[in-house]
Amino acid sequence: MRLSEKAYKSSHRKASHDVTMSEDKAIFSASDVIHFVAKDENITFESMKLPERLLVTYHRHTYRIAKKLVSGNSIDWWLKWTDQPFCVGQFSGVRIAVGHLMVGAPAAAMTLELAIACGARVIFEVGLSGGLQPFLQPGSIVIATTAMRDEGTSFHYLPPEVSVESSIALRDSLIKHLKQRKIKYSVGPVWSTDGVYRETRNKLQRFKSRGCLAVNMETSAIFAVAEFRGAEAASAQVISDILTETEWRPHSFTHKSIRENAKILLHSVLLVLSKS
Repeated sequence: MRLSEKAYKSSHRKASHDVTMSEDKAIFSASDVIHFVAKDENITFESMKLPERLLVTYHRHTYRIAKKLVSGNSIDWWLKWTDQPFCVGQFSGVRIAVGHLMVGAPAAAMTLELAIACGARVIFEVGLSGGLQPFLQPGSIVIATTAMRDEGTSFHYLPPEVSVESSIALRDSLIKHLKQRKIKYSVGPVWSTDGVYRETRNKLQRFKSRGCLAVNMETSAIFAVAEFRGAEAASAQVISDILTETEWRPHSFTHKSIRENAKILLHSVLLVLSKS
């Protein structure tokens, strides 16, 4: 029998009071996996280190743009073990890694754990999201302040009552840069769900009324993992489709404003990372 939402949250609160999540030590860690891979591949752990600065995205188009911007060299062992391309390059003279994560909170969190175990400490997520508010259009840029937790992964890292939030420093740096370039953007919370085909009208109305600008599948988990592991994380999104109470309006990456603003946003985020 499924617990009600209230009962479920209550049980999690009780568990968090009895044994905090940080004290409830995992049986194995991402670092253990990296050491196993190093041994299996006959390479050193040090050779698997990533730069502290990491840009993550989820779509082949945005990954290709970011890889080109940093003149990235692909990491062969990473692709072999995770089937998610990673590369390392430079932007403004600073080494930055770029990762193409799989869609969804569980996969994104798992890969981010590995990246953090390899040395990533300052993470900026750039995704494509569904716009919720009527003033947003395809190509609109959204900067997340917090992420409403409607997925399951983040609850393995933080208690339900904890709000998952962006790094203020990273977020403010991006806002400052976009202002200077007179690039339009919106700032506010986003909604993260792992039930992509259960974005119901009632949920849409509820999250819109709470000020959510966009919906995606990963941001709340990214923020939770980063907070739990002592890393910084921020998120910015380009609106790729529109949700209303009556319809879904999808658009492809070939849509001019989506493609152009994704490139502008990626360039801006890389600049922020290079100065952080």
